[in-house]
Amino acid sequence: TRHRSSSLQMCICIHCARVTNCSGYHFVEEQHNQPHINKNPTWEPRNGSPTIQVHIRPDGDRKAQNELEKMWDEHEDETRLAEMKAQIENSGSDEPLIGSKQYDLSAVNTYEYDVVQCEDFLEEKDAWVKNMPEEIRLANPHFVPT
Repeated sequence: TRHRSSSLQMCICIHCARVTNCSGYHFVEEQHNQPHINKNPTWEPRNGSPTIQVHIRPDGDRKAQNELEKMWDEHEDETRLAEMKAQIENSGSDEPLIGSKQYDLSAVNTYEYDVVQCEDFLEEKDAWVKNMPEEIRLANPHFVPT
């Protein structure tokens, strides 16, 4: 059975019979820094599948928003400086303009990874919940995956 994707879906792996041995889901677990159902999965989804939807959200607190705004202002300044330098040098090159400063946005954004489509999806309702790692079960007895 093939699951179609639409905006803002939850991960379909929670209802897939292959979740306990899937290297695709193992990748998603790693991105979430969560315990693995299987530390060494041996099953590989077919090439080109699954489709993973990535949601990038600004961190919710005001300090993070202020940092993001500050970085954006600095980025705009760096862009203007690079453009002025290119005009002065009159290089005529089509190379991208690169400022001297690089930004790490990892502290001001959160990332959510959800498998929303998979050619190898095999429906088994609540397969993940039935097999969730014991660390998650103990730490969150009322845990509901999203």
